[in-house]
Amino acid sequence: MSVVNVFTKEYTLMYSTIVFGSVCLINFLLMFTKMNKNILYLCFTLEAFALLCFYFITGIPEGFSALWVCLIPSFALLFFGGKKGSLFCLGELIVMIVLFWTPWGQSLFHYQYTKSFLLRFPFLYVAIYLLSLFVEFIRDQTQRQLIQSEEKYHYLYRHDALTGLYNRYGFNETIEKAFENNKIDKISVIIMDIDNFKSINDKYGHLAGDEVLKSIASVPTSVMCEHCNFCRWGGEEFMVLMQCDHDPLVMAEKIRKKVEDNPIIYDKQTINVTISLGVAIVTDMKNISINDIIIKADDCLYKSKMNGKNRVTSVTI
Repeated sequence: MSVVNVFTKEYTLMYSTIVFGSVCLINFLLMFTKMNKNILYLCFTLEAFALLCFYFITGIPEGFSALWVCLIPSFALLFFGGKKGSLFCLGELIVMIVLFWTPWGQSLFHYQYTKSFLLRFPFLYVAIYLLSLFVEFIRDQTQRQLIQSEEKYHYLYRHDALTGLYNRYGFNETIEKAFENNKIDKISVIIMDIDNFKSINDKYGHLAGDEVLKSIASVPTSVMCEHCNFCRWGGEEFMVLMQCDHDPLVMAEKIRKKVEDNPIIYDKQTINVTISLGVAIVTDMKNISINDIIIKADDCLYKSKMNGKNRVTSVTI
């Protein structure tokens, strides 16, 4: 008894079900591993080709095992994604229709299909394809929303909701990146604090206070270069990290002067605002950490506050 004769008898359904189902299950499980997806694409293409060759030799059995071919769209969309999977399914359907419906294809198979099967098979295939396409669309939209939610979460984690500046967490990441290459020759830190901010809140209200914070947040960005980073350090405090050749004292004075000369108009009321600044200038980065620099700048800020506010105090390390 030949192998073909064995396959064309009652063993056809069992063999096709076991082989095709097993390979599909293995490929599906591999989707959850770190395996190269190009290899998975190749495996799936070879799998579909082998299935067609198997039916080409034996004649596709009518009935339940024909559903395995109809499941190809589901796996194609799973592996290739929407566009590639659709093209693959369309090509697969055209090939199978040519083989099953044309006299040429039937002569190759040496198998006569019933009219009911020939009518049922394409409609079943297309129905599963459309269902798979809908599921793929839902999956794609869900994944897109998850990505957007994750990006929004990361943004809110790193940025201040009121001013849009980096918050302390995002700024710490910037500092870590600045120090990780160990190639920094010099660095300066400017810490600024709004003078009498509590009095502004008490006199004009918290909404006015929020407007003051947003206005102050826009001032340093207008005078900073691309090598400076700016954040809301906390409350009414802001910090600038300079890694450029600009004079930090000149920049600090520009910021102070610009805030003083530009009162904030809120609800038809003029709010005069001043800030105090502390500057730490580092010329030798050996044996010093960013925390040490921030502490020095904070000490200078405290001195500015104690000496009458609306001034710049600096220290060179």
